[in-house]
Amino acid sequence: MSSHVNHELALRARVLLAGSEPPTPWQAYRAHRLLARVNPVVHLPKLALAAIELTRHHPVLLRRDLQLQLLDEALDAASRIPVDDPYRPRALARILEEHAERLRQLGITPS
Repeated sequence: MSSHVNHELALRARVLLAGSEPPTPWQAYRAHRLLARVNPVVHLPKLALAAIELTRHHPVLLRRDLQLQLLDEALDAASRIPVDDPYRPRALARILEEHAERLRQLGITPS
């Protein structure tokens, strides 16, 4: 495990994600953001999707600037998925599709 990630926090994040109750969008985003530093192959795609999902929920839904920052973070996380990951093409396709859909919902034409 990376030395800059607190082991206890990483364990809590794993327990939260594996629990019987689904995490809130905010909890999922924070957990994947932390765990992406420990295990990027697994958590970068999940972080990207969690960031996009969070843009649909209060209070972020009320702040367009935060929504756009999270959408940028999603693309950044997607770009850091290792090139040799065999699931990368499928993960990128889904992330880009979700990203474009969210931009359309915000009235922005995806480029």
